[in-house]
Amino acid sequence: MQFLTFSLLATLAAASPIMRRQPATNTSVWPVSNFEVGCSPAACEYSFIVTRAAGPSNPGFNTTCTGNDLDKDFQACDDKSVTARLVPHLYPEWEINVKHSFEGNNKAAVHSFANGTTEADKPAFTVTVYKTD
Repeated sequence: MQFLTFSLLATLAAASPIMRRQPATNTSVWPVSNFEVGCSPAACEYSFIVTRAAGPSNPGFNTTCTGNDLDKDFQACDDKSVTARLVPHLYPEWEINVKHSFEGNNKAAVHSFANGTTEADKPAFTVTVYKTD
């Protein structure tokens, strides 16, 4: 009788699915690569690639952003749901602001804002989400 009970429990345990918990994807840190900036007396122009992992409440993206610091507003990147701007600081430091706009789960517009600083000779860094509305 004990063997039968043990066999039954062992069979049920082997047949039950094992749920492995996946680590949560960090969608609040966006890697930036290939950062380049060049300046003339008129303006500074920038180019970089920025990526965001897809998460449970946001789509992901991988896009190239180019623009200049003459326009103080956000400028569209290749993926039109992403905009960016360059904020000059004391050379060689630069601030990058990136905004990701998308339709949220409840069909309302969502805007995630991220920023980070880097130096002109550092092509890779991250920007971090500081506000979502």
